[in-house]
Amino acid sequence: MQLLFIGDSLTSGVNDSERLGWPGRICKQLDPQGTKLTAYNLGVRASTSAHIESRWKQESIARLNTEAPALLVFCFGAPDAVKNIPLQQSKFSTQNILGDAKNKYATLFISPPPMIDAEKDERTKILTAEFSQICVSLDIPHLDINSPLRENPDYIKALKESDGVHPNAEGYGIMAGMISKFISPYILPHLS
Repeated sequence: MQLLFIGDSLTSGVNDSERLGWPGRICKQLDPQGTKLTAYNLGVRASTSAHIESRWKQESIARLNTEAPALLVFCFGAPDAVKNIPLQQSKFSTQNILGDAKNKYATLFISPPPMIDAEKDERTKILTAEFSQICVSLDIPHLDINSPLRENPDYIKALKESDGVHPNAEGYGIMAGMISKFISPYILPHLS
């Protein structure tokens, strides 16, 4: 099974002392021997939805073997919130990304997580709601990690002990636990 994790610095695992991020932790859990999953972390620091729109197709085509099952897992939105990208622009890019991806591959979407800065965090909440609506309209399975992580004191502590946007290793572990429950049903049938 091929897995592509496409997103920003929160996908690549910035500030994770273990260098796994949430994608690496999930792959380690689902395929401890490293023999059944071919995973690519395509997280790029500061990658806005417009940047992801410009790069995801080429990066996916270059990595995927058409003979094997593939799953694209998108997680983005935080740089849009940090850079205060106009909402309509973020929605337009997200609609294009997810609409195109769904036409070619099995596709999942994970919302951006919360942040410490109140103004930027409010934008992540808005983006989460808008991106969720796009996923519903496209019939793409999606997971809101924004709301539950906001209520998780251990995750908020992991943000405060880091830079307020990216959690530390413990925070990525919390993210991985939530996301793994969501994506595992789409992966495990291909690992037997």
